[in-house]
Amino acid sequence: MGLNLGLTIMSIPPALVDLMALYGVSYTRISVLMSALFWTHALLQVPAGMIGDRFGVARTLIMSLTFMAVGNLVPAAVPSLNLAILGRVLTGIGTGLSFVIVMKFVALYAPQGRIGTYQSFYGGFFSLGSMLAYLVIPRVVAVGWQWAYLMPGLSSLPLVAMLFGLRLPLKSSAVSFPLPLGKILCIREGWVLGFYQALSWGAMITLGNWIPSLLADVWTGFNATQLAWGGALAMLVSGLGRLLGGVMLLRVTPLHIAHGSIVLLCGVFLALFFVSTPALVLILVLLAAWFASVNFGAIFHLVSRATSTDSLATLLGFVVLLANLGAILYTLMFGWFKDVTGSFSGGFAVLFVLSLTAFMLGRVTLKKE
Repeated sequence: MGLNLGLTIMSIPPALVDLMALYGVSYTRISVLMSALFWTHALLQVPAGMIGDRFGVARTLIMSLTFMAVGNLVPAAVPSLNLAILGRVLTGIGTGLSFVIVMKFVALYAPQGRIGTYQSFYGGFFSLGSMLAYLVIPRVVAVGWQWAYLMPGLSSLPLVAMLFGLRLPLKSSAVSFPLPLGKILCIREGWVLGFYQALSWGAMITLGNWIPSLLADVWTGFNATQLAWGGALAMLVSGLGRLLGGVMLLRVTPLHIAHGSIVLLCGVFLALFFVSTPALVLILVLLAAWFASVNFGAIFHLVSRATSTDSLATLLGFVVLLANLGAILYTLMFGWFKDVTGSFSGGFAVLFVLSLTAFMLGRVTLKKE
């Protein structure tokens, strides 16, 4: 699920130049296509938790994979931007259903005190799936633009067949008594951890979307398609960061990892605002991918401890909702800055201010376990 989710979510950026030429659109217009999935993915997070609690893990994941398959196969039919946006919206329903349910499943069945570690491993495989998209899709679109959609669409189908044979422990059908949504929204830790994850997941997805174009701005003689390897490298760093973050949780407290990563991201964003040397830009982007990923398990470990398991899917959904709103807004913001100013630097200035604000709020709100 992690590999497939990463491949599906990041299938558009590696084919960015080809799709812009196919649809005849600007950076701002193509950013709408890039972010379309995240609108439904984000808005569905809280309902997804409720749906998963009602219908169970296996059935919810089968529904999600069906949406992911159909949403990718529809835009492969004809070269239409509107149809492509519709397809990404449908795909977002599928990704939105799957993410929270898998995260709750891990929280329920991971060994005691190791929730964040196993959630990091799941998140790490997501990033490795994103890396796979950057490695493979630029090659298959050379055969035909349709493969930017066909590849993630077809990759969901084997998982549907596998899920029909999934046998879950009896624990997953236990009666639960979740808190009302209004009380979930009053949990201050949820808001702050959502802000942290919006800067982490949101920055990672934004960089994943724009890394080839960002490198093309400073690396003369190359276009975004030729620099797609930069996106693959960043996703590899992100995946390794999430995996190592899970191991770090065996020795370091989740709170220290969460706070430290946001402070370091703040410094990286500030540096990216000033730097234009190609090698330094690449190094800083990879550092941003690392610090935005190493805290994945720590943040969701803290979320998992902020409420009872009966209400966990809903709180997870709320935090992921905030994170995906960050991914949407940052992706659109970077596209807007590029069109208006000719540079992505303004986006990094905004992220610096936001990360500094988030850290100050986190120091006041988040308490040691």
